[in-house]
Amino acid sequence: MADKFTREEDKRFTLRIDRELFATIEKSAKDNKRSIGREIEFVLAQHFQKNNHKE
Repeated sequence: MADKFTREEDKRFTLRIDRELFATIEKSAKDNKRSIGREIEFVLAQHFQKNNHKE
């Protein structure tokens, strides 16, 4: 395990993202009571499920 916050099944990496898009994700995460990382994970999972991609 990398640290006490990273689950064994999680992959940790660095992401560079546009400031405006980050602000949108940050607001959505706050509204949904999720961390920014979990919000990004949720949105990506929804996208791939909707478009019939396997995870």
